[in-house]
This record gives sequence, C-alpha cells and structure tokens, in this order.
Amino acid sequence: MKRAPLLTLMYLCTYLSVVSQEISIATFNAEFLNKSRVHVKFGKQFDISRESIDEQEFWNNDTNRTAKLREASANVAQMIKRINTDIITLTEVGGSEDLEVLLSELNQIGVNYDHWQVCNCTDSFTGQHVAVFSKYPLKEVWPEITGRSIYLEETDGDSENETGISKGLKVTATINQKNIDIFVFHLKSERGGYDSDAQRLAQASIARRAIIKQLNEGRKVIVTGDLNSEKRTESIYRIRGFDDLYEELIQTGHSDYFENTDVRWTYIYRGEPEQIDHILVSPGLTSKSDIKTSILETNDDKISDHNPVIVKLKLL
Repeated sequence: MKRAPLLTLMYLCTYLSVVSQEISIATFNAEFLNKSRVHVKFGKQFDISRESIDEQEFWNNDTNRTAKLREASANVAQMIKRINTDIITLTEVGGSEDLEVLLSELNQIGVNYDHWQVCNCTDSFTGQHVAVFSKYPLKEVWPEITGRSIYLEETDGDSENETGISKGLKVTATINQKNIDIFVFHLKSERGGYDSDAQRLAQASIARRAIIKQLNEGRKVIVTGDLNSEKRTESIYRIRGFDDLYEELIQTGHSDYFENTDVRWTYIYRGEPEQIDHILVSPGLTSKSDIKTSILETNDDKISDHNPVIVKLKLL
C-alpha cells in the first residue's frame, strides 16, 4: 500500500511528459543546393552559358559539379547543425540523389535525420525541390500539392492565367502518438511585379484548400517554407485563413513570440530586410505562451542568402 503514492507520482510524471512534449522545427532556404544549379552558390550566373568559356568547361564537367555540390552540402550541413531542431523543412534543394549527399555530410558531423521526404518538383526551370528532414517517423506523404487556381495578369481583368504549386509537400509526423501534418511550400518569387504577386496569391489559395482538408478532419497542422511574402501580406493572410470560416493559423513570426529580436529578417530584397520564410501552426497544437521563435543569422554567402526560422513549442 505504501507504494501507491510513488506509483501515482510516476504516472503523473509520465503523463505530463507526454502532454507537454517540446518539439523544435525550422525552415531554411538552402539557396540552390541542387546539382544542376549549384554554380549559383559560387557566384556564377543562373545561366552558366553566360559565363566565360573556362567557367563553362569547368561547370559542364560532371566530376567538378559533383565535387562542388558536396562542398556546398558540407557548408549547409554545418548550418543545419547550428539550427539543431527535431524537424527541418528545406527549400531550394535538389531531388533524392542530391539530398543523399547532404544527409551524408550531416552524418559525418554527427547529425542524423532518420526520416526524410522530398517533393515531386514540376519546376524544370530551377530544378529546385522542397524537403523535410525529421527525427520522428513520417507517413501519409503528399509528394505534390495538387490543384489549379486562376489569377488576373492585369489589374483591369483583361487577361487571366492559371497556376499550380510546383514545389510543395505534405508529410505527417508522429510525435508521442500524435499525428501532425507538416506542409512545406516554396511560392512564386517576389520578382515580377503585379503578375508575380497575383500568381503567389493564387498559389496561397491552393495551399489553403489543402490545409482546410486536414483541418476539417480535426488534424493539427504546421505550415512552413519560403512563402516569398512578408507577414502582413494578402497571400500570408490567405494561407492563415483570414478569408474563410475555418480556424486561423498562428503566425509564429509575431513579435510576441520572439525572445530575442536582434534578427527579425530572413532575406534582403532590393536592400530591404524582410521575413519571407514562415512557420504557421494550428491554434490547438500548442498554447501561445509556449511558442518561442528565433531567426538565426546565416552570415555566410557560401551557405545561403536566407536566414532560418526556428520555432520551439510544447504540444498540448
């Protein structure tokens, strides 16, 4: 009988450790960490044919390009080690073969992500993919975020076009027997003016449809990636759910969640620092008081021109 209080205490400790599980997640744009365009990371033009004959000969040699991908992957691996999260979503990376190089470099410095997935990229122009590395098991993979959306190419509505999401992925992470749907997107670049903004908003609509599907099933959702928009723009509000009747996702980039505000930007566009990489979470996933956000300055062009966003939270 004297053991009952001890057993009760042990049960409570186990119960509390489960319901208050702390996890960390980051999103990081690795800037052209794909073999076909890795020369951009080394200061070369996007179209290598515009470089000198010597440069073209060097980069068109598969052995040289492979070696440079490994060098770039080693640099990014060191950054991922600094980020040090349970889950990291990556944008501007290559396909499976390229990511295996990155995973190999991570293993060599003692960083192991046993579970990972990469999207089916339909962007043949850049060859970029999005991916998820996780220390938790992953299942229920959507290698593409399907769907189309119409957008106006001109403000007067005389011309319209349609778009899909060329770089999108959904996985479900199982954490302490809880299923959490993690989305990662890389949306249309800011470059291109009104047309690009309109296309990005249309892509945000496609993303929101996929998110709503999960919310309707009572699922908990985390949305991450390079969304190419600042916090208070229409496309971010669309993804968060300001335009519909479903629950609105929490913007972890809000000032209330930052403990250190020395670095608040993830990218510098035309001389202006902006936060265009985001992590958005379901309200029922965590208490707002348990969200801790930080942005880690990369400060090395050989690694990336983006800073990663890191969020720590406790699961309800």
